[in-house]
Amino acid sequence: MTWALSVPLLPEESLSSWLVRAALRQGCDPLSLTGAIWPTWRIWTRDIDREIPLVRMRPLVNASGISSAEFQKAGMRDDCEKVAGYSLPETRTWPWLLALGSRNRTRHGGQQICALCLAEDSAPYLRRHWRFAWHTGCRFHGVQLVDECPACKAPIEPHRLTAEDQHLAQCSRCHNDFRKAVCTSPLPEAFSVQVMADRVLEQDKVTFRQASIAPADWFSMVAFFIGVIRRASRRPASPLADALLTLGISITDSRMPVSGLAFELLPVNERCALLAAVERLLSIGLEETFSALVACNVKTSALHDSRKSPPVILLPLLSRLSHHPHGPHRRRALPAHRPMSERAVRASWARLKRRMKAEPTS
Repeated sequence: MTWALSVPLLPEESLSSWLVRAALRQGCDPLSLTGAIWPTWRIWTRDIDREIPLVRMRPLVNASGISSAEFQKAGMRDDCEKVAGYSLPETRTWPWLLALGSRNRTRHGGQQICALCLAEDSAPYLRRHWRFAWHTGCRFHGVQLVDECPACKAPIEPHRLTAEDQHLAQCSRCHNDFRKAVCTSPLPEAFSVQVMADRVLEQDKVTFRQASIAPADWFSMVAFFIGVIRRASRRPASPLADALLTLGISITDSRMPVSGLAFELLPVNERCALLAAVERLLSIGLEETFSALVACNVKTSALHDSRKSPPVILLPLLSRLSHHPHGPHRRRALPAHRPMSERAVRASWARLKRRMKAEPTS
């Protein structure tokens, strides 16, 4: 039977946002609503923004009065497969989609919001494009997105709200209103990459070096350069770091990630720093970039893992670099009493803090 109170999907609304709003509109918790629709399916233990499987669609369509086509359009799969260039599995991290880091119903992160957008909404809701990893700023208000509660630093988890909360623009733990958050300006370089990526996503073909390429090839190139910058930041005293420094890219920026986590798991500040560095490479041009790499005698092995193929569109440029083949690394046994390096300690601490965010404070 259809609900007495209808809840339409709003423009660019994510599936999880709609489910939470539907529950609050009916006067119940999100967990209770989804339990009534799917008694045997634990929907909040997965990333429901990706898609609602067709085999699970019928009871939702019957209850909401919304067609399955609308729910499919609100999912992320089509856009994510266009960006990746291949069919994505149901599980595992999807390229360029922020990972929630789910453990049962708790989350490590993965959701971000614009406080000004929520403040202007008559009914606050979450946008699909806020889940893209290249999004670090609001395309309408020009402020940096927020990926944690400004008050208690908890992840943004609207699915854990209760019926008494009435709207989803608040923290599910401390109930701080996100609409009152102090907004900051995003890095202009990172925002420039975001605008470029959004345009690429809207197109079927992209012009690159007088050739027409697929959007997936463009995103693959950007991901490759993100990897190059992260490799350089791990070895600040290396030919690669020297080459980037000559191009005006500081790999010792304090915002550079130290955790070793995938790009899709990084907080917004660290993604900003990486995208800003990529924007510098794109703006000066690939010819000048690779000329600097050649001048500093950077080997191809310093740029990427030899077990993974680099983007096809960069192969002609990579062929200009020297190749330094080497055999398998032999890890030396270290003394048990030898301390970890400072970077290793900082990386472990960063990963621990991410895990701790999923645990409620008491």
